[in-house]
Amino acid sequence: MMAANARRYMLHFGSAMVLYMATLFGSVFLLESASFGPVVTGLVAVLPVLPGLGALWAVLTFYRSMDEFKQRLLAEAMIISALLTGFGTFAYGFLEGALELPPIPMIWIFPAMIGLWGLVGCFQKYVVYR
Repeated sequence: MMAANARRYMLHFGSAMVLYMATLFGSVFLLESASFGPVVTGLVAVLPVLPGLGALWAVLTFYRSMDEFKQRLLAEAMIISALLTGFGTFAYGFLEGALELPPIPMIWIFPAMIGLWGLVGCFQKYVVYR
């Protein structure tokens, strides 16, 4: 049975993700189907960030509802993820210049960090803190 704080998190985070997808598809549709000035184009382009902020709020609220040990695990996983992402992009930056590799669009950095956060969390759960 899922704890009340986890159910609340799933509801809030899930709602934010549904709004994010709707906003993302809507903004892409608008940008492809109409021509706006640069200010409106920029505002429409960043509209999906707003429900993303709702998702961040859901994660922070869930984090605050956890016990201290789970908070420590989550924070440690995020720190490791941020460091791996930072050093990975740093190393790739050197390789980009030396080997003429294509640049990685910045939009992929945050998803990479979140993905690493999940992988590190799994590693902690199944290897480190068994």
